[in-house]
Amino acid sequence: MAPERSPNVGLLALMLELYDQSNPELRPDREGFAQQIVALLSECADVTYGGIANTRAGVEAACRRFTAEDVDAVVVVCLSYAPSLIALSALRDLAVPIILLNTQELAGVGGSFGYDELLRNHGMHGLHDLANVLNRSQVPFQVVTGHLSDPAVRRELTDWCCAAYAVRELRSLRIGLLGHPFTGMGDFGVDETTFLAEIGPEVDRVDPGELSRRMAEASAAEIAPLMEADRAAYAIADDVTPEIHEASSRAEWALRQTVRERGLGAIALHYPPLAAASPGGVLPFLGAAKLMAEGVGFGGEGDVTSAALVHLAGLLFGEASFTEMFTIDFEGGAVFHAHYAEANPALARDDRPIRLVRRDGWVGCGGPSASLAFSNRPGPATLMNLTVGPGGAFRLIAAETEVLDYTQPAFVMPHFRCRPGLPLNAFLTGYLEAGGSHHLAIAEGHGLARVEKAASLTGVELITL
Repeated sequence: MAPERSPNVGLLALMLELYDQSNPELRPDREGFAQQIVALLSECADVTYGGIANTRAGVEAACRRFTAEDVDAVVVVCLSYAPSLIALSALRDLAVPIILLNTQELAGVGGSFGYDELLRNHGMHGLHDLANVLNRSQVPFQVVTGHLSDPAVRRELTDWCCAAYAVRELRSLRIGLLGHPFTGMGDFGVDETTFLAEIGPEVDRVDPGELSRRMAEASAAEIAPLMEADRAAYAIADDVTPEIHEASSRAEWALRQTVRERGLGAIALHYPPLAAASPGGVLPFLGAAKLMAEGVGFGGEGDVTSAALVHLAGLLFGEASFTEMFTIDFEGGAVFHAHYAEANPALARDDRPIRLVRRDGWVGCGGPSASLAFSNRPGPATLMNLTVGPGGAFRLIAAETEVLDYTQPAFVMPHFRCRPGLPLNAFLTGYLEAGGSHHLAIAEGHGLARVEKAASLTGVELITL
């Protein structure tokens, strides 16, 4: 799934007001360099920029515009020396991350370096001034240092913009809890008030009867397009009767309506209460999987922390899924991952059809229901776990891994094999020692740098394996 919108960043370009009198040609020249920065940022974000600011009033006006434009972060650059106190108050009052871009137009200082080059390339000590007063005032900020031509600078700016956007969306996330957390599973237990205060998501408890009522309301005209789309996209198993498919599509429609009407960005489901309320015991496996492909986070067994994490990972990487580690492959140096029925089909390998299969309820509850079975595309991936550590502090665990070329047609569930970057035994030992829970998110691509930035902005401890 593509993010719902692009990151939106403000660019605050600072200069010294005295140069307007002493060197009036400098400001239009530096405005040209500012436009280079706008062009660079525009590769990863929508940019709000209103020109150079060299007075306190100018900085305050720029920051008011950033607030009005609802930016996710503000990038600050000194195009010449600029005194810090023109910016301190306005930056202190911003409610979004501040990223100091420590750069200049000139790539090197050689034998021809002269006063003109120095005049156009001395913003560095302006950032020294600004970083000092921000630090003294306990205003948090991030720093990216390097020349604009350096691909590493582009990657780092992209990572910060994406992380700022994703964390901001996480702060306003509503998670629908349908049912209740699995009784006795302690590793994803969470204080919802602390969760809201420290991470941001709000948990909305949804009566399972609401889903069953919506299932009864679904008309044939609303169900038919869902079934037709399934027939076009999936290989439907012979034992998935039209009646099972229709009932499962009815459950999907009901789940979609619940998500839409309640404004949910993630869902956490536990099936026994849903099965008890559902006509015929049909369960929304199909809808949960398809919604994941549309960016709705998912947590199994009523796990709201994993639902939030899957949503966050999707915003950071574009595609993400719920998963669990099931079986150790000591011989292959890998781990077999799976879950009963819920995973993101957008991660399915491209050379095999996604199967729409029959599942007869869930662990002793529910009735015949359709779900999706596939194995993941091989390639680089990032595993993440959001849990609670000692003293109730939230903790993020992350590792770059490799999804292997593997499929097991006998499994009527989503599955894959995954090889960690660390030696297998060290990875598994480290995960246990870090207190990782048994629910994880997986996203395509290696992206620890982006995860690190999201953890920093969220204020949670990060452990990398």
